Amino acid sequence: MRSKCGNVLPLVLGLLLVLSILVTAMLKMPGALRRNVSLVAKETQEMYFAESAVLAKLYGFPDGYFAELPIVESRILGPWTEWRVRNKFQFMLGLEYGRFSTSEWARCAVVLEQNLHERILHSVGLKNLSGNRRFFKLDSSDGLSAERMMAINVSAGDLTLDLGESRAFENSQSSRKSIRSFMANVEGDVKIRGNVHFDTLRIYATGSVSVQGNVTADFAEIFGLASVTVSGNVSMAGALLSKQNIEISDRAQMNFPSVALAVGYRENRLSLLEKSVFEGLAIAPSGTVERDSSAKHLDSTQALLPFCMDTRNVVFSRRRL
Repeated sequence: MRSKCGNVLPLVLGLLLVLSILVTAMLKMPGALRRNVSLVAKETQEMYFAESAVLAKLYGFPDGYFAELPIVESRILGPWTEWRVRNKFQFMLGLEYGRFSTSEWARCAVVLEQNLHERILHSVGLKNLSGNRRFFKLDSSDGLSAERMMAINVSAGDLTLDLGESRAFENSQSSRKSIRSFMANVEGDVKIRGNVHFDTLRIYATGSVSVQGNVTADFAEIFGLASVTVSGNVSMAGALLSKQNIEISDRAQMNFPSVALAVGYRENRLSLLEKSVFEGLAIAPSGTVERDSSAKHLDSTQALLPFCMDTRNVVFSRRRL
């Protein structure tokens, strides 16, 4: 702890000195300019205090150790950890790359799977359905709407989302459907295709999950017990999980930061094929990773690990809310 204090205290004191200089200079300025500078100084102060609080937390200082710093709130968001300061600043964290045994990866995969399952089943307004279900358009009478979140539980049946044209030459933003948030727990297979954008997409299926066509998602969590397949002009970031096989093919893109984890049974297979691109961690600890010469895996030892592994926290994104 002494060495950590020695590293952090000069940074915190330096930030406070900079803020003191800004305030002193501001007092010497005329009215209109002073108001603008006052606003900038306030925002700068909030930002520096937020970053100082995050820095202190990264180095292991307990909340309240520095009285002038705000509290950092923490929660799990998919495979990552989200830290928020005063609900104004968001910091996303992964874990530093490291090597682990198959059993450690299997334990982590169970945690990720259970968290996803519970998040869907405990969603506000969860709608229970049974039998095969298909959605071909955005229609509030069916509950699928771009204006709100939707969570469904489909028992004893498959789920199909087929929204908009999915032909390769019609990848038009103007015709693309948009859905704020969609979550589904399905006792069967799931197929998602068309020309559609999801802000958030969460799928838990006891069968196979297939995502194809012009489907995009800012953030996706997908678990398919039997398999997960992503193909075509799909572009998204997040986590793909399966106890058996995962395949990304036919120009599909998984953007940074993403995790694909196939573990649970022997002879798992994770395939990157046909000009697909994967930016992040793609691993099959108890099986094999297949990649043809046309596929790109932008990984190396810079890949981020999910929160359930035991290494050092790394901030990979920050923004003002």
